[in-house]
Amino acid sequence: MSNALSTVLAADQLFKAEEALISSIGTEGYFIMLNHSRKGPEFIDSSYPEAWRIEYDENSYHLKDPAFLWGLAKNGDRRWSEVRLPDVAGVFKKARRHGLIYGALFSRGYPTRKSVLSVARDDRELTDEELMLLSKWFDGFVEACNGRQLFSAKELEVLQCLSNDMTIEQAADKIGISASAAKVRLKSARDRNGKQTNSWAVAAALRAKLID
Repeated sequence: MSNALSTVLAADQLFKAEEALISSIGTEGYFIMLNHSRKGPEFIDSSYPEAWRIEYDENSYHLKDPAFLWGLAKNGDRRWSEVRLPDVAGVFKKARRHGLIYGALFSRGYPTRKSVLSVARDDRELTDEELMLLSKWFDGFVEACNGRQLFSAKELEVLQCLSNDMTIEQAADKIGISASAAKVRLKSARDRNGKQTNSWAVAAALRAKLID
């Protein structure tokens, strides 16, 4: 069985096991995408209203949706109302017509390999506890689906930069962390695999096609 196929099967099984939890928080639906690259996502699913999915796809809202664009550029968790990108196409307003009034986005990975979870409600903002619950679940989901991987998503962010001939300091600046934090990520990557050098970690990530 290929790595890609095993990832799809793992994602499908793991997601279905917790779909009820996600739907209980995202009462108006969800969208989930695992390991999206130039070739497309390895796994994708959505329970948003069909009419919204059709409108979204036909109008290429993924190129205009502030929340989705934030998720492609950043890692972390955000309520839709906390995303500060301009909504020039009025995507949020159009989503409200379908009951998608309040929502949150969870993004993991790096620009060339992104995993995203989005959920929506029609009655209120997600609570901090709900954000934390989904954030923790999504971390576990991404890591479990990528269990064959040698490195965490945060470690891969640094390794991707090093593979592009950046120094640790330059990598830290690009990612938005301190140089000491970048070094901690690299040490974790080396220690987990019992290796001593960053060059080994970069080469291993490249061989496994975890970075470009």
